[in-house]
Amino acid sequence: MGRDAIKKFKKIPEKENLMDRMDTTELAANQFRMTQTRDKLAHERIKDQRIAIKTHESVGKEVREAISRIGGTPPEHLSPAEHIKLVEKRVKNASPKLELEEKDAKGLIGHSEEE
Repeated sequence: MGRDAIKKFKKIPEKENLMDRMDTTELAANQFRMTQTRDKLAHERIKDQRIAIKTHESVGKEVREAISRIGGTPPEHLSPAEHIKLVEKRVKNASPKLELEEKDAKGLIGHSEEE
């Protein structure tokens, strides 16, 4: 699926940037896909644009399949995150906290010892 198809599938308005609606899981999956594609293109010395596009698509498919194999949700099937501008506004207006809440950390804080 391309960017526009993903935005339509997730019901993200055309004017919004897709990356502004990605949570940490989706951003990480996309970053992994991009770095692996870049490294593969360099390693295999791919210069032809058509082959580079096919390589990019192939790596993306492999990443999505790996995510599915380990029980995760492929990035294109994750719900859109809160828009980054709203997150920035909420964080700016929030009282300082010593600990992040799960909704803000999106899994980055791990589990507490009390759980």
